[in-house]
Amino acid sequence: MYIRPLLFSVAAAILVAGPVAAQRPAVPFVRGAAADSQATDTAGVPAIERIAETHHSTRIGGKLIAYTTHAGTMVLRDENGKPKAAVFFIANTKDQDDAATRPVTFFFNGGPGSASIWLDMGIMSPMHPDMGPNGAQPAPPYNLVENPESPLDVTDLVQIDAMMTGYSRPAKGVKATDFTGDRNDIQMFGEFIRDYLDKYHRWQSPKYLFGESYGTFRSAGLAAELQSSEGIELNGIMLLGTVLDFQLISPSPTNDIGYAAFLPTYTATAWYHKKLAADLQRQTLEQVVQQSRDYAFGEYLTELARGNTLTPAERTAVAQKLSRLTGVSQQFALNTNLRIDAGTYRTELLRDTRQTLGRYDSRMIGINGNASSTREDYDPSDVAPSGAFMSAFMRYLHEDLDYTSNLQYYMGGHTGRWDYNPGGYPSEVDALRTAMAKDPYLHVMVGAGYYDMATPFANAEYTFNHLGFDQTYRDRVQFTYYESGHMAYLNQASAKQLKADIAKFITSTEDGGQATP
Repeated sequence: MYIRPLLFSVAAAILVAGPVAAQRPAVPFVRGAAADSQATDTAGVPAIERIAETHHSTRIGGKLIAYTTHAGTMVLRDENGKPKAAVFFIANTKDQDDAATRPVTFFFNGGPGSASIWLDMGIMSPMHPDMGPNGAQPAPPYNLVENPESPLDVTDLVQIDAMMTGYSRPAKGVKATDFTGDRNDIQMFGEFIRDYLDKYHRWQSPKYLFGESYGTFRSAGLAAELQSSEGIELNGIMLLGTVLDFQLISPSPTNDIGYAAFLPTYTATAWYHKKLAADLQRQTLEQVVQQSRDYAFGEYLTELARGNTLTPAERTAVAQKLSRLTGVSQQFALNTNLRIDAGTYRTELLRDTRQTLGRYDSRMIGINGNASSTREDYDPSDVAPSGAFMSAFMRYLHEDLDYTSNLQYYMGGHTGRWDYNPGGYPSEVDALRTAMAKDPYLHVMVGAGYYDMATPFANAEYTFNHLGFDQTYRDRVQFTYYESGHMAYLNQASAKQLKADIAKFITSTEDGGQATP
């Protein structure tokens, strides 16, 4: 199976520094057969608009809902009308309502370089795989069942696959790199949304974006792109597993803020696995997280900033506090120079039982072949949904949506090099600030999992606490928290909560909501 280590890394030239976010990432090079298929597809395929229309019904919230699905490829064209790409999408539209004015949500995953199968099968689609309790890996073969938490009852849903993911491909004679990299990717999504609004007469609909992981980074840039290049204003943006500034999730010896951003997630994880001191274990998750949050962005950052000027006694005091809030030993904290990285933490917390933690969901546990290793053999929280999602998705696509292709459906790993604008850590924070400044009706919902060790919730909090340095922005941002990991929808209870939060957000903003001056 494919491995999807969240967003790939921003290296020295800042083409990525540490793990970034979101499902299956772009890769700099793909070897063997995959490389051959990538070379073929990069050369382009005939760009043909081929869309299957099917009709269905499902039950959501106890009500029977009839809906129409369009699944296929939409052709994007250059300024001369020449085809340049075929973009794969699946659109579910509720019947009987006025489509011209009904809310429509465009959603996508991240990677970068991941197909949008995760959000689709996880929460959006009316049909999805039957997962085990609390999102655990089910036994094959996998069942495809109705999804009672699909938000189709409150909004129409349009899944979009990024270039070189799903069935999205460049046209003959067009390079895939014309659509990859942060700016090209955002422009492609903007063009698709504009063309979709034209083709299906949706310009009057309240419009939303829903991005997960790197899809949150894309959403922030896309809001500004739609506004400035396409004349499209949004009612709202929904983010799950948020990263808008890579600095906050890329800790390094010269970037202490990243260590602080992960600390509250370590505390939540240690609390879940009962590794905290007895007095902390007796408290609620929210209570212990708040103590960690206060320390992380208060004393801890100040102490890290002092570097080598800390005295031995002061270093010991910091290590004691870290041990108390993370569940690892004081000596381990000292050995890390008071800077615990996420990968090492996942192998250290449960080392005494030879177990490792999931990156997407730190509640899930795995086992290494070498119990002394500081690297995981695999991510148990990645393994859990992958097989079930792919099997269910292809069955649904072929049998229910009547769509087949002679191309391989790429879950991820085929986009090649992903370039960012030069000049520091990649960030779309100011793009979102600008979009919100120009549109006082634009609202944002930020969904955060307490056990997400890929895009820790404190990084999103820090971002929005510094957005524009003005309350007019913060008033239009609402946070929702889940006792889950990166993909909140995997856990049945969290999926139910996420659906309720989506419905509430759309209902409160589809008429413009409350504007800020």
